[in-house]
Amino acid sequence: MKRALSAAMCFALALGLLAGCGSLDEVELDVSEPPTASTEPTDTAALELDWDAAREKYDPETTVLTVDGDEVNWGEFFYWLNYCYTSYAASMGAVSDFDTPYIYDNSMTIGSMLIDAAKSYCVQYHALEVNAAKEGVELTEEDEEALQALLESDIKDIVGEDGTEEELFATLDEIYVSRELYDFMNRAAALYSRAYTTLYGGAGEKLTEQEVMDKAQEYGYMTAKHILILTTDSEGEALDEAAKAEKLAEAQDVYDQLKDKSGEELETAFDTLMQEKSEDTGLASFPDGYCFTTGEMVEEFETATAALEPGQLSEIVESDFGYHIILRLPLTPEDKVMQFDSAGTPYTIRAVVAANLYNDRFSGWIENAETSWSAVFEDLDLKELFGL
Repeated sequence: MKRALSAAMCFALALGLLAGCGSLDEVELDVSEPPTASTEPTDTAALELDWDAAREKYDPETTVLTVDGDEVNWGEFFYWLNYCYTSYAASMGAVSDFDTPYIYDNSMTIGSMLIDAAKSYCVQYHALEVNAAKEGVELTEEDEEALQALLESDIKDIVGEDGTEEELFATLDEIYVSRELYDFMNRAAALYSRAYTTLYGGAGEKLTEQEVMDKAQEYGYMTAKHILILTTDSEGEALDEAAKAEKLAEAQDVYDQLKDKSGEELETAFDTLMQEKSEDTGLASFPDGYCFTTGEMVEEFETATAALEPGQLSEIVESDFGYHIILRLPLTPEDKVMQFDSAGTPYTIRAVVAANLYNDRFSGWIENAETSWSAVFEDLDLKELFGL
């Protein structure tokens, strides 16, 4: 029984270090709904494409292009071409003419867009390989063991408990994945993660405190604790005016106990009252306060925090949730942000900065990659490839 396969069958490997931070990027194939109905194809017969015959037009080892001097062969390029076509057709419908202008960029045809997208995937993988080598990044014994375990898992999951490597790659060949390509892509997945660890540490520990703090300031991070007195009921509905007045009086009492304190005395008293009085459901998850940046908290909370200096107490701040009394804290590299790993553990600012720096570095490798088509493929035409 077949399942969703490992990296070799995915057009974008699941390599993100953080949600939205650092990954072997997906190439954009804009296949959202067309902007107007008049631009949709109508009653035009879909092309009948013989992919197997097209694949056989060239030897799989024929060089299609180079990326920073690294060769991309026909077998690899053809896999991505097939995937890009399949992805496009699944969302937009089968292609009726490769010469049709691409709906989201009329300077391209559908055919040239597919070729460009396939090339972009190849650039990502090879730019990673070339630049990781320049940085001295090598897979470890642990990585090699994980790759072997992945192979064994794929054999079991794709062709069965008693399956063999030969059977696995016969199955993968149906979607144009050779053993060489399978190994290359899975090793790229491992190399992507290993490069991050080598350059920045597993959680950014190779960055200096100053490097982390400079970026944290650039990203606009702030850390604050608050005591929240809710003005909504358990269903999230606003309390009536009488009940709300009682809540305000409660918040005022808390504020009055804190307003004349400062330094360690203020923080100690604040923590005690926070545990006793705060009705924030997130307190258990963030007992040391919230580390956030623009747009992650309600506007009133964000604005009030930004107006404070570290160690300073706010007056009572009202939001749709209730009354907040905020204590801004000094920012540190180990503050936990509101992004989480797969186990639900929040990342630190240090980890976020490292992931963003790596993502920028990886993007630079791609953007600065030098590519060159081989003479045979520089004018590749899909109509000619498929004999149309």
